[in-house]
Amino acid sequence: MDIVTIGKIVNTHGLNGALKVKSFTDFKEQRYKKGTPLYIAFERDYIPVTVVSQKEMKTLDLIIFKEFTDINQVEKYKGCDLVINKELIHKLGEDDYYFDQIIGMDVYVEELLLGKCIDIRDYPQGEVIVVKTAKKQILIPFRKEFIKEVNLEDNKLFIIVWEGLL
Repeated sequence: MDIVTIGKIVNTHGLNGALKVKSFTDFKEQRYKKGTPLYIAFERDYIPVTVVSQKEMKTLDLIIFKEFTDINQVEKYKGCDLVINKELIHKLGEDDYYFDQIIGMDVYVEELLLGKCIDIRDYPQGEVIVVKTAKKQILIPFRKEFIKEVNLEDNKLFIIVWEGLL
């Protein structure tokens, strides 16, 4: 099954099996609508779950699934990804990407390989890609001022170097 990560389970909430999720989706209303089928990526398997309800709590989403009624059933899922079948994803605009498309890309400055994108972090100021080089990790804002080109076919991301960036 082809999947897309839409969030990460960060904790439980209460005793009734509710989960706190750090969402990576801009389509929360559709993704977390009552009755929506999702999956929890757990130990090389996908556990099917059905959304009962969702509400926002500060920077997280509190989600209740039909399959869970007790905290003991969900404790083991802390740190797991929440995913959706790729067939259900929305078509994005020209300069919009899913995190799964960017993570794993080779990052270049002109024709020089800088490293590999290993993560994307979502800060209030915007998304930042984490690039692992041979010597260290570099944080680069994922904005048009810093990103020259995203080539999905060749799995390459080209950045614009500003003074002090590297």
